[in-house]
Amino acid sequence: MRRKNEMGRWCRGLALSILLLSLGACGEIFPKRTTGEKLYRKHCADCHGIGGDGHTISSMGDPDANLLDDRWKHPADAAGMASVIRQGLVFEHPTFDSLSREEVNQIVGHVFSLRGETPQ
Repeated sequence: MRRKNEMGRWCRGLALSILLLSLGACGEIFPKRTTGEKLYRKHCADCHGIGGDGHTISSMGDPDANLLDDRWKHPADAAGMASVIRQGLVFEHPTFDSLSREEVNQIVGHVFSLRGETPQ
C-alpha cells in the first residue's frame, strides 16, 4: 500500500512538473498576439479563417474569402483593404465602420503579415 501511495505521489509530481513547464513555454508556443491579430480574430476570422485562407464553414465555396491568394476583386493594397473593411461591399462584405482608423490599419497590417508581406 505504501509503495502505491509513493507511486501516485510521484506521478502527480511528474504531471505537475510537466504542466508547469508547459505553461512556462506558452510564450514561445503561443506568442503574444498583436492588436491587429486580436482584431482580425474578432472581426474577420469567422469568414476568412484564422490563417486567412477562407476555409471556414460560413465561407465554404467562396473563393473571395481567401486573403492569401492573388485573386482579389478589389485592390489588395493597404488603402483598398482599409476601404473594404470600413465601408464593406454590398452583398459581399459587412461594414465595420465602428472600428477606428488605427484599428483598421492594424487589421490590414495583420492581413499583410498573413500573406508574408509588408503593407504597401
